[in-house]
Amino acid sequence: MSFYQDRDKTDRIRGAILYTMASEGVRSLSQFLDAAAMKEVERLEAKYNGGKPFPPVGARELPQGRPMGE
Repeated sequence: MSFYQDRDKTDRIRGAILYTMASEGVRSLSQFLDAAAMKEVERLEAKYNGGKPFPPVGARELPQGRPMGE
């Protein structure tokens, strides 16, 4: 999986990982992003789907690339 993000945001994420890895236990970008994404998924499921998982969606079922005008 890949996605687009401004470099300054990516650099901030890397900084947060590097400077907190001893206290937070996060050892990689993948581990950090997985935890952050799942926290948001769980919030959305609670808000919009009674706390239950949404039906799974395959990789090619979402729109691809950046939206027009961005």
